[in-house]
Amino acid sequence: MTHRDLTITEVLKDPLIRQIMRADHISVTGMASLLKDAARRQRRAREFALSADFAQIASAAARTVNQADLR
Repeated sequence: MTHRDLTITEVLKDPLIRQIMRADHISVTGMASLLKDAARRQRRAREFALSADFAQIASAAARTVNQADLR
């Protein structure tokens, strides 16, 4: 069994989610905007974490090179 997240389109078409949206008086446009914003924030956080990982690797590599005896 594999797991995958729903796309924004799938979320907006899901009958149960639509019922909850109706009960909470949330428009399709409002929900789409909320989901797109959340996806954008998640993508930025992933990119930031990835760049931080690269910075740590580069820093560790630089320390290793500086400590090497190159005689």
